[in-house]
Amino acid sequence: MPVATATPNHAAPHAAAVDAVPASANHANVERKEETGSKVASSGCLYALGVALLLAACCAMSVGFSLYNKYLFSGPIKAPIFITATHRMFAFVGAFLAWQLSPASFYTRTKVDKPEMWQKIMLIPVGFVMNIGMNNLSLQFTTLALNQLIRSFSPVSIALTSFLIEGKTQSWAKSITLGALVGGVVMGVFSSPDFEMLGFLICAGSVLGQSLSIVMTALVMGGTSVKLHVFDVLLYTSLPTLLILLPWSYALGEFEVLENAFIEHGFETTMGLIIAGGTLAFTYNLASICFIRLTSSVYFGVTGGFRCALAIAASFYFFPQKIGFLSIAGTVIAISAFIVNSFFTMKEKLESMDASKKITSIKQVEKQIEDEEEGRSLLKGRN
Repeated sequence: MPVATATPNHAAPHAAAVDAVPASANHANVERKEETGSKVASSGCLYALGVALLLAACCAMSVGFSLYNKYLFSGPIKAPIFITATHRMFAFVGAFLAWQLSPASFYTRTKVDKPEMWQKIMLIPVGFVMNIGMNNLSLQFTTLALNQLIRSFSPVSIALTSFLIEGKTQSWAKSITLGALVGGVVMGVFSSPDFEMLGFLICAGSVLGQSLSIVMTALVMGGTSVKLHVFDVLLYTSLPTLLILLPWSYALGEFEVLENAFIEHGFETTMGLIIAGGTLAFTYNLASICFIRLTSSVYFGVTGGFRCALAIAASFYFFPQKIGFLSIAGTVIAISAFIVNSFFTMKEKLESMDASKKITSIKQVEKQIEDEEEGRSLLKGRN
């Protein structure tokens, strides 16, 4: 009876070795994926933390800047137009330093060599004077709470101006929020014990100036291929703005007010107040730019309602102001409507951006198909 002998399987160890390589490779790949995932998660957390910190900084500086201006124009230096000019000068110096010292990845100056572009850019100083100049002037005659509440009327003013100039209409959802905003502002402003007609008219003029500058600039700049950075705007428009602000300040007698401030408070204190205001103006612009670079100008616009609400709340803590029940109710309605309107505006802009991206991608595909067809026809012609 034959004895069965076991033949040694020399292929088995080799096969096991072959199978062992993919197993170790898969394990390494899994480790790499886990490591990559953890890095992505940590970078996402850092990004979210950075955005949150910048948002908090923007809100804090916006509220602090408003409080500081109200304090300055109501007491130590009652020269809002001259101080606005110094803010613009500080912004110009900061933008110039950014141009000279910052890396190209952060800012590169956009060259403007066409006369028609310069004509369009020169609209910005006029809008700035009407908007910021009149707003700062109004702080000398009205409370900060009423100033912010009147300024929250800007979406309504922009909607009306764009309709009259461009024929642009609003969606039903935005129209409802605009109606609520009108009711809230009217209720909050005219029922306030601190209401003053002069301050109201100047602040309302600044809102109208803001709306006209935004709509007219968008209308005139429409279709242009030149995209200006915020620092470009500061570099190109700050000095022309001073040519408007300084004569206006002189006509209002602010140079004498400034001279009296130097005599009463001393040179060092007065210059310190001016430098502090200019530094606040530039650092707020810088924080806003960084936030927009990390997110988008669309998201920055949504924060306007929250910044306005914080400024109104803080104003009652720092300044003696009066308020009644109807004024509180109107303020709450107005700010809530402002925030909801900002979200609807953000939604519309994001949808518009997505639609433009889709159109661009479709055009790219069509161009690629045309190029391929042209290539095939050339090959056929050669054959």
